[in-house]
Amino acid sequence: MRGAAPDRGAAAAEFAMLAALVSVLMLAVVQLAFGLHLHNTATAHVVEGARVGARADSTPADGARRAQELMASSLPGGAQGVEVTASRVVVGGVAVVEVSARLRLPIVGPLGPGQQMSVVGQAYAEDQ
Repeated sequence: MRGAAPDRGAAAAEFAMLAALVSVLMLAVVQLAFGLHLHNTATAHVVEGARVGARADSTPADGARRAQELMASSLPGGAQGVEVTASRVVVGGVAVVEVSARLRLPIVGPLGPGQQMSVVGQAYAEDQ
């Protein structure tokens, strides 16, 4: 029984080291998941805005306004810091309405990307 004494307390030290590592990895996964959720939500909103702006009875500005409204109602912090633009462009010889948005990436904790992401949605213009 005296030979086992040097290993006493090793489990607590191992747990402390692994708990810190697992916590950092968990925060990284949460950051990635939240960023992907934000990207997918913003993409859905600009695509819906492009559909509204592409209708025969509306303008691209209507689409930008719709995308801004959707983002204000569903993104954390509303549409604060979100820039939405819309225009008519020609893609492959076809007129489309393109709605784009630039928004800040969320940060979980003091470490994280301080950059912006941009998403673009396009829809076939109905008045051609």
